[in-house]
Amino acid sequence: MTKDEKRNDLSEAALALDHELGRFEELAGQAGRVKLNTEKNLERATEALTRAAESQDRINGQVQKLVAAVQSARQKQEADAAALIARAQEIAQRRAQFAQVLQRMAGLGQMAKEVQELLKEGGGKLGEAQERMQRVADDAADIGRVAAEQDMEDLARQADVLRQQVIAARNKVALLAKKES
Repeated sequence: MTKDEKRNDLSEAALALDHELGRFEELAGQAGRVKLNTEKNLERATEALTRAAESQDRINGQVQKLVAAVQSARQKQEADAAALIARAQEIAQRRAQFAQVLQRMAGLGQMAKEVQELLKEGGGKLGEAQERMQRVADDAADIGRVAAEQDMEDLARQADVLRQQVIAARNKVALLAKKES
């Protein structure tokens, strides 16, 4: 059943009950207005009472349908709420996974700053800078692998771009080191 069908079940049950209550009110009014002064009026009043009693039975049936529709709607709402809670937990877990990978990426940023300081010093520090650059590249590759395994496409891509940039920079530093030798 679609959402509209379930909503219609509830609406239709409420409308049917409302219609039957209106009919009952009309029949009760008829029975109350008829003067009981002739045999024909007594028959009309009796017939109105009979139809009102039949309407009362239909009202009871409509109330049962409405109660069933409300229970069905409540069960659907509870199932939707449970699914929503499960999704919220899934989102929270996923956020935690992203936070861990992002924290590792931030660590790479700190390592890159240290490499930059070594490069500024120049001279004998180029070899150490190259080693640290290789560690940054290796860590970026590992982060990229973890991100890809956890289906974090954007973080995997960022880690790969960082790895490529660091390797390119390391290669330039290696060329510079050869020239200085």
